[in-house]
Amino acid sequence: MNSWNDGYFTESTYTYGYYREISPVFQKFCLLVNGYAAPVAQASDNHCELGFGQGVSINIHAAANLGKYFGTDFNPAHAAHANELCNASGCGANFFDNSFEEMLNRADLPQFDSISLHGIWSWISTENQNHIVEFARKFLKPGGVFYNSYNCYPGWSPAAPLREIFILHDKYAQKSSKTYERIEEAMKFTAELLEKNPMYFRRVPDVKSIFENTRKHDHDYLAHEYFNRDWICMYFSEVAEILESAKLDFACTSELIEAFVHLTIPADAHEFLNQIEHPVMREQIKDYFLNRQFRKDIFVRGLRKISVFERAERLMDTPFVLLSTNPFSTKINVGIGEITLAQELCDKIYSHLVKHNYRPKTFREFIKQNPEVSRTNLEQLLIILTHNGAISPCQTEDVVEIVKPRCDALNKYFCRRAENSGEIIFLASPVLGGGVTATRFDQLFISAVANGNKSVDALAEEIWEILRTQGQSLVKQGKMLETSEENIDECKNMAREFLDKRLPIFKALQIV
Repeated sequence: MNSWNDGYFTESTYTYGYYREISPVFQKFCLLVNGYAAPVAQASDNHCELGFGQGVSINIHAAANLGKYFGTDFNPAHAAHANELCNASGCGANFFDNSFEEMLNRADLPQFDSISLHGIWSWISTENQNHIVEFARKFLKPGGVFYNSYNCYPGWSPAAPLREIFILHDKYAQKSSKTYERIEEAMKFTAELLEKNPMYFRRVPDVKSIFENTRKHDHDYLAHEYFNRDWICMYFSEVAEILESAKLDFACTSELIEAFVHLTIPADAHEFLNQIEHPVMREQIKDYFLNRQFRKDIFVRGLRKISVFERAERLMDTPFVLLSTNPFSTKINVGIGEITLAQELCDKIYSHLVKHNYRPKTFREFIKQNPEVSRTNLEQLLIILTHNGAISPCQTEDVVEIVKPRCDALNKYFCRRAENSGEIIFLASPVLGGGVTATRFDQLFISAVANGNKSVDALAEEIWEILRTQGQSLVKQGKMLETSEENIDECKNMAREFLDKRLPIFKALQIV
């Protein structure tokens, strides 16, 4: 075990994920929805991410937002990859492979408008948690945002002993030095233990299904999620109390649907919660109703409420954009079960956002043209659709113009990389100030369009040539296609789908 890793699993690199919750645009929208003040983006802003993994999220945000980014991940392979992406976009970020203690003691860091850590808190030692708290106390501006996601109780209570079994086997009974084999050995041992039906598993019957779902994950995810030396699961109230020492006040979660308590917990529970005056206690008790096991929390250093009027006005002035050409599904699952959205209002919102080639639009003009629509109903539906990923809040046009060249450069790099790999399935949108899912084939088609290929036949031929030269074939309905003709036909089907359904959205997001 290397001495620099402080117990964190470093024998394999982390996955290439993207997380919109770390986007300043999305964080500020969450605050607005919940009625809190958030500063307007400025070129002088500074943002920091602690433990950025492969650096996909931080680089997308560094390219797509105003200001400058700083970050660290003490795995040097992660830091090297993040800097490679940074060089591709020219965003001028500063990425390090410092420990949290080293980051805390740096003398060359600015005051930050936001500090974010995603999936870090639960997998580090108490000492490192303390370094992060002190880092926020020292470097976060008044009014600055602190985002923290972590495993929590009570939802983790049934499964926590499973992780302990994995760790015990890896520590005392492993027979291999190879990462994947060690994980397989631990999973095999746990499965055999479950077959013996110990009393704990009889008392907590969900554990068996939890284990079966756990072992379906890929080995890199399992390694980082379950095989670190440190794993500290906490109640929300414990985390809030710790962060209070850095003058951080809990604002809201980044789960937008939770702005509507009546949609997440039953009505009688809602009434019960309203009787609890202290916000930390109320939030903690809510976790029991939700059986929450993972939190995505936004704290602010100096939390300020805004008026109901200001909140409503700012929501009407927020531009939104569609993330799909498909009409909205009116059936969505929320905490209380499935709900049905108002079909007529959904159709009106969709029609409004489709106009002018899907260009982002505010809803101030919509209200003028549809005076019969309740603003309260409209606001609620916009928030639900954003939560569900059907639409997204956007940056203003002047900001988009500034950040677009960096996004273009980063996306060009991603698309070129897609010729050989499907590792990164996201692109940077200057409109969103964040990332959007783009499969390997989306990226290949975008490159082909940029090369001047606009027809179905031309797109299909270019993509098939890339696959053919690498000895790859497409898979359709679980069967690998064998002949060039079959592959080209399927490439044509994919090209039609891309041109009809995906390209209009990528254009609206100013990715193409």
